[in-house]
Amino acid sequence: MFIPAAPGGGWDTTGRAIEVVAKDAGLVGSFQFENVGGAGGMVGLPRFVNQRKGQANALMVGGFVMVGAAITNKSPVTMSDVTPIACLTEEAGIIVAPTDGKIKTWKEFEEAIKANPKSVSVAGGSAGGIDHQLLGLIIKALGKNPLDAAYVVFAGGGPANAAILGGQVVSGISGYSEFAEQIKAGKMKALAVSSSKRIPGVDVPTLKELGVNVTAANWRGIFGRLALMPPKRQP
Repeated sequence: MFIPAAPGGGWDTTGRAIEVVAKDAGLVGSFQFENVGGAGGMVGLPRFVNQRKGQANALMVGGFVMVGAAITNKSPVTMSDVTPIACLTEEAGIIVAPTDGKIKTWKEFEEAIKANPKSVSVAGGSAGGIDHQLLGLIIKALGKNPLDAAYVVFAGGGPANAAILGGQVVSGISGYSEFAEQIKAGKMKALAVSSSKRIPGVDVPTLKELGVNVTAANWRGIFGRLALMPPKRQP
């Protein structure tokens, strides 16, 4: 199981969960893990593609961020070089602001973006990933240039949370699970979610409800090497 990210993150925990389930089901006797993080998966992806060619027992966990990261990093190896096997999870994005920050409501966030996107610093994950793309889509939907986004990249949810709570940025974007504890504790204000419907049990309006025609969700999946299965014989 190849994880193109550091241990402990979402892709890594997904891979470890697959290991537990596969062992419990008697599908495998043992798993070997290799973690190679960096650049939204673009450091590890070429290694998986080049070193696991023809190995049907080699799998990789990846996700949405790798699509944009390949473009951002101008990688010669992309997700088209692996075989998609299954989409495993999907999570809507959420836009938050620190409770004691200058922005308290979605309307204030929207007005600030319309006035000057460059003045609204937003914390998120890897450049080119779903958080970055969601901010660009929002800015575009509000009639401004996505290239003017003041997007601040953080290596993980921990540093992003700290930056938001410390007032280093105006707001943040990530999956709901990354900010859930801070929202429940009253330290962050949830402004909107990017799903087509409200997240069950979470009383936060969707962007569409707020008049912004944008929906987006992060996903994780499992992949194999190209030509994982032998070609079908012609009759």
